[in-house]
Amino acid sequence: MMAINDEFFVGCFALSLSMIATAIALGPWTAPYQIRSMLHLQREYGKPVARMVWLMIAIISGSCSVAILSGFRPDYASPVLQSDSLQ
Repeated sequence: MMAINDEFFVGCFALSLSMIATAIALGPWTAPYQIRSMLHLQREYGKPVARMVWLMIAIISGSCSVAILSGFRPDYASPVLQSDSLQ
């Protein structure tokens, strides 16, 4: 059985989180705005600011997913080789 690549799994998870946050920001959902931090933002600054926060979460998560799926990593990080992970 083939093992799932960790980077692929994390990248797809971040991409799905981005899509959900985009749907929350642009859609008619009200339940996600009942989260305590979003409720505070909505009461203090209004619903448009809370929507912008959801949109920022979506953009950050989407850009992270693209970076993960494209294999971008800092210079000091190196991928774990298959032979190294078995020991």
